[in-house]
This record gives sequence, structure tokens and C-alpha cells, in this order.
Amino acid sequence: MKQTCRTLLLAALAAVAAMPLRGVEPLPLTIYSGAPDTVRTSRTTIVGVTAPGASASIGSEAVRVYRTGSFGREVTLVPGQNRVPVEVALGDRKAEKTLEIYYDNSAPRPSRKKAESAETRFVEPRYVESLPGAYLQYGNGDDRLGGSKMGFIDEGIVMKAIGEKGSLFCVRLGENRTAYIPKEYTRGAEAPVPAGALNTGNWTVSDAGAVDRVAIALPRRLAYHYATDINPSEITVDIFGATDNSNWITQRTLSLGIIDYVDFRQTASDVYRVIIRLKDKYQWGFSVGYEAGGSNLVIDVRHRPASLSLKNLTIGLDAGHGGPYPGARSPSGLLEKDVNLDIVKHLQAILESKGAKVVMTRTGDTGPSMAERKRIWRDARVDLAVSVHNNSGGGALSSPGTAVLYKHLFCRPLAQAVTARLLETGLPLFGIVQNFNFSLNGPTEFPEVLVEGMFMSSLEEEEKLADPAFRRKVAEKIAAAIEDYLKETSRQTN
Repeated sequence: MKQTCRTLLLAALAAVAAMPLRGVEPLPLTIYSGAPDTVRTSRTTIVGVTAPGASASIGSEAVRVYRTGSFGREVTLVPGQNRVPVEVALGDRKAEKTLEIYYDNSAPRPSRKKAESAETRFVEPRYVESLPGAYLQYGNGDDRLGGSKMGFIDEGIVMKAIGEKGSLFCVRLGENRTAYIPKEYTRGAEAPVPAGALNTGNWTVSDAGAVDRVAIALPRRLAYHYATDINPSEITVDIFGATDNSNWITQRTLSLGIIDYVDFRQTASDVYRVIIRLKDKYQWGFSVGYEAGGSNLVIDVRHRPASLSLKNLTIGLDAGHGGPYPGARSPSGLLEKDVNLDIVKHLQAILESKGAKVVMTRTGDTGPSMAERKRIWRDARVDLAVSVHNNSGGGALSSPGTAVLYKHLFCRPLAQAVTARLLETGLPLFGIVQNFNFSLNGPTEFPEVLVEGMFMSSLEEEEKLADPAFRRKVAEKIAAAIEDYLKETSRQTN
């Protein structure tokens, strides 16, 4: 009997010892990237995620575990099959996985890149009319942001389409100038009468209150392209299919708000250039379009704000992505849309504490369209605007740094001010990016930049983004940059 009891007791103790301790969760270990079955390069980066505070090794070599729990290492492979152990530990808790990676070092396989569709020319030209939201592209190229935009144009402009490529029409703007327009922003039209270059009519220049207004009489709506310069401060508008016959350029107001003078150049037999020289070194936005229901081209140039104190200004803020559009995702699971919104809310609070009126494109987890975001800012007549994003791409083990992006040249001073302040966080400079093709950088009605704070794909920068204090620091630097810009613009003379 005693022997039987002893046997049962030992068996029970063995069973208890084999059971996991209650309340002790298994140590998490997720391989985030770098574990394809087959690779064609001898070096590959493996990134994993575990519990913060754990230790980790990849290929038996200890690696740093960031406060997010992310870790990574580049490993060298030998031809054929490779077994790479990944191990993590935290106290008595451990976890491990072995990655099976085959390094194929045979000759590169032929590229299977899809052949690019060819552009075709029409035997007989067609005519198309622009719809609301239309824009022109310089060429027929493309990337994830679309082809490089010349700029947006008004509706109701009839153009000759001489060819097509995929979703684009090739349109002839002048004898020696073509451009491209998305087919979705056009409809069929009759050939305009008369054909050929048209004579321009008279101009008027006046102070219309918050803007100086240049109005140019034209026989019908013609395509145009606008550009800005900063030394000297200038706006130019090329009107295609027009020849000068403007024998009257009448300034209706003795003293204009921001325009110094206007002039024109006939740069080609059918390209008419409007030149608007400004008094101020800095520009505060402009718009180009046709008067409602007519063919007078109107260029409104915003006056410098009466006060450059934040308490008298309206600042537009945008948190990139949102709702069903999460943006980038970091290895440890941070979502760009959440990080962007947190930074923007800090920025909003800082600016409002200084008296500014702030107009947000979103305040929660919503995903307004690009058109809606632009409408919100335009309707509020913001004085300047900042969109906050965070980047992704490149190596997980590098720290690419911060970037500020803009489309129009007159936005460059704001981009430089924001960049200079962001570098004070200790981040390296990824770049100041000009001619950025993102839709939200398209408006010309106000200075605007897009901030790509850090790379969420970088383990080092992910750790910073996960830190609420660092996110607030980013907001503080952007706010300080806005104030720097306002101080600099107060020195208005050319």
C-alpha cells in the first residue's frame, strides 16, 4: 500500500512539474521580415519582434533589442540551404525559431518586368474638353504618385488630342508644346472655331481687398501653366494658343497690396507669358482660373497678412492617412495614421496656446479624400499649412532621417525653416524634396509643406516614434519653425 501511494505521489509531482506555471505567458517572437524561402543575394536582413526588455540573438550573435521589442541583423549566407536560428530570452522565458533560407547564386533570371505600353498617335486629331479637377502632366511617365504634374487647370478648356498612352491623352498646347491629361478628366468636344492662335484682349489690375487681381480678356478658355520664382519674387502664367493684342493694361488702383507691376512676353508665336512681379520677398499664395461662365482669365494674388503674429493667423494642419488608410506599419505594430495624428494634435495644442486658429483636416480616425482635405483648407482661407506623415522604406538597420517636401518654389522658405528645426532633434537629414507630386502639395493658395518625420521601417527611428515625449518634441520643432518663418517673412523687402 505504501509503495502504491509513493508511486502515485511521484507521478503527480512529475505531472505538476511538466505543467506550465500559471500566469506565465510564453515569450512572443515574431519574424517581421527577411525570411523568404529563397534569396538571390548573399546578404539578407532579418528583423524580429519580441517583448521589450528581452535579449535576442540572430545566427548565434547577440543583437540589440529596442524599447519597442524590435531587433534585427544582416546575415551572410552561403550558397544553398542556410539555417539561421533566432532566439529570445527574458528571465526564465525563452523562444526560438529557425529560419530556412535558400541562397540561389545561379545566373540571374531574365527580367519579367511588364513591357511599357507604347504611345500611339491618332490618324485624325480629336478634341477634348477639361472637366473639374483636371490637370496637365509634363510627360507620359508614371510612378506611385502619378506622372509629374504641370499644374491644375480650369474646366471647359478645349484642347486638341493628338495621341494617347494608357489612361492619358497627349494634347497639343502650342505649335511646339505638348502635354498630357488623364482621360478621366476630359470629355469629347467639337473643334474650336476659329482655329490657330487667338488675340488677347485688355488687362485690368486692381486691389480686390484680400487679393490683388489681374484679369485678362480672352476670346475663349485656353490652357495655361503657372510657376513661381523667389529671386525676384514673381509669378508667371503661360497662356497657350494666344498672341498679344493687349493694347491696354490698366491698373485700377493707385497702390496695390502686393503686386509691384505686371508685364508680358510673347515667348513663342502662340505662347503668351504673363509676368507678375511682387513687392514682397515672400508669397502668400495665388489662384489662377476663369471667371464663372466666362473666358476672362483671373489671377488672384493674396496680400501679405496684416499681422504675422500667430494669434492673428489661421494655420492648416493635416494628419496623413486615417480611417481605412493606415499608411506605413512599423515592425512592432505602430500605425502611421495614429502616429501622425498624435504629432498633429500636439502641434495643434501648441499653436492654439499661442493664439493661432487651427484648421484640422481630421481630428480622429477618419480618412478624408485628398479633395476634401484641400477643400477644408481652402474654405478656411488658411495662411499656411503643414501635413504630417512618417516614411517607410530602405534598410531596417539604418536611420535615414527626416525630410520636408514641397511642390511650388514659393514654398521653399517654409520647407527650409521646418527642416532646420527638425534637425535639432538629432535626426539625420534625408532631404529637402522639391517638386513633390503629392496631391496635397498641389494647391497654390497658401504656402504648404509635407513633413516626413522619420522612417517607421527603421528600428532606431521606430523607437523614437514610439516615444510620446519624442513625438511631442517633433511637434514643438514644427511649431518653432512656423514662428521662424513668420519672423523671416516680416522682413518683406526684396
